[in-house]
Amino acid sequence: MKRGVLVILASFAIPFAFTSCSDDENDDAEKATVNFKMTDAPIDNSSVEAVFVTVANIKVDGNSVDGFQKQTIDLTAYQNGNAKLLTSEQLDVNAYSNISIVLDYESDDSGNSPGCYVITEDDMKHNLNAGSQSQGEITINDGFDVQSATENNVVIDFDLRKSIVSGNESHSESDFSFVTQNEMNNALRAVVESESGSVEGNAENESAAEGEMVVYAYHKGEFESSTETSGQGSSNVMFANAVTSAKVNNDGSYKLSFLQEGEYELHVANYQENNDGELEFQGTMEASSSTSGYLLGGIMIEANSQLMIDLLISGIFK
Repeated sequence: MKRGVLVILASFAIPFAFTSCSDDENDDAEKATVNFKMTDAPIDNSSVEAVFVTVANIKVDGNSVDGFQKQTIDLTAYQNGNAKLLTSEQLDVNAYSNISIVLDYESDDSGNSPGCYVITEDDMKHNLNAGSQSQGEITINDGFDVQSATENNVVIDFDLRKSIVSGNESHSESDFSFVTQNEMNNALRAVVESESGSVEGNAENESAAEGEMVVYAYHKGEFESSTETSGQGSSNVMFANAVTSAKVNNDGSYKLSFLQEGEYELHVANYQENNDGELEFQGTMEASSSTSGYLLGGIMIEANSQLMIDLLISGIFK
């Protein structure tokens, strides 16, 4: 009888020894703090007062970030270079391939329904979930390196213009809904803050065009007018390949933030508000740089650079 007990105990001891060894190796790996932040590019609808999303989980290379707690965020409060700190966690010093954001569609961080919604200027709440799923996972295939002895800030840009559509006939209970899953994956990007720069300035409108103007940033050579000014994909997203965008404010100022190092081109579009409060595209603008030394067709962004480029708007292309 005693011999049988010893055999059983030994069979449990062996896998325990391997597990313990694996944990020790993990604990011995060099770690560094990573701050995960979230920012927003604006939505093309003047009736929208706020857009709330509930982040239930953050994953790095498919593994949940330890210690993250579910939280509901008004994305419209974090634009023009402002970013919301989601969590600060210790990760192994290593290279990572992707980040996944899990959204809770059913309830927010207080347990109220829904979890993701739009608030319009009439104080109406519009559920963004057009399907039957309780959660949605968005994978951002932007790699990043976690480095030791430095501050690692990873900014997730949640582009509302690309991710939300209005007037969706398949979502009769709400005036707004998220785009399809594939389009959502294209609506978010991740960038290491220390490896990015910004462009800001003032836009002087000398044309006869009224309404609102939006400045779009593209990787150099990736703007094709006939494609970008037509609705693309199932949700008819315009300017779908833009890296990011910024509205020109009432005082003429604009700011494009968290641009990864590289060469970019800027394009300006004109919009007019319709009776439903939606901004309707009118055409691209004839724009040039009024700041000496810059051409809008080739702007080099370097790490931690802050370029000041004023724009001169002289006409509109129909």
